[in-house]
Amino acid sequence: MTREQSIAAGPPSRSRTDGVMELLHSGGTNDLGSLIESGADLDCESFAFRDLPRRKGPRPATLRGPLHIQSNGHGDPQHLDELTNAALSWPGVESNLANSSNTIPFRLKGTAAGYNFAAFLSPREFGRILTGAPTIYLALPLVCAHWAIVRGWAEPHYLSSNGLMPPGALVVYTPRDEHELAICYSIFLAAYSAASALSERAGLVDETV
Repeated sequence: MTREQSIAAGPPSRSRTDGVMELLHSGGTNDLGSLIESGADLDCESFAFRDLPRRKGPRPATLRGPLHIQSNGHGDPQHLDELTNAALSWPGVESNLANSSNTIPFRLKGTAAGYNFAAFLSPREFGRILTGAPTIYLALPLVCAHWAIVRGWAEPHYLSSNGLMPPGALVVYTPRDEHELAICYSIFLAAYSAASALSERAGLVDETV
């Protein structure tokens, strides 16, 4: 079984997001968890990105270029798999990985995609995970992107500097532990919210799939 097939299958005995949501509600992420629980819209003001905790330790090394990749500091790949499974379960996200090799795209179905083109890396694609050299790409509103960078969770994607990706395109560092998984989940969820035209609020994102 390939890693992509394993991701698509999901963990056999545990909710994909239960552990993450427990961490979000534990107080370690300031008020992010309570905002998710309340069903607040995940725009960057209500989601309090300015309250993101600082990432501990040095930033990972990255290889900057058209293929901008994280080259160390990846942590346990299970955390990235959990994040992937959670995001693929959200309403309107295409989950067909049949054509993926070392790339997992996060695309919204046509009726689910919004019209804010700055929220997409490519048509309908708000995020992407490279599995060969584990790396996360996300398109975020500029305010969100600013705080994710300032707090040490991300850096601007190389292609955003020359207009080939939107200004809020980021390389988000892969989670090293469950606390970082909770933060990455919140950042991923904000990218999804910015890109989606669906009326669902955060509290309706399925936490038990």
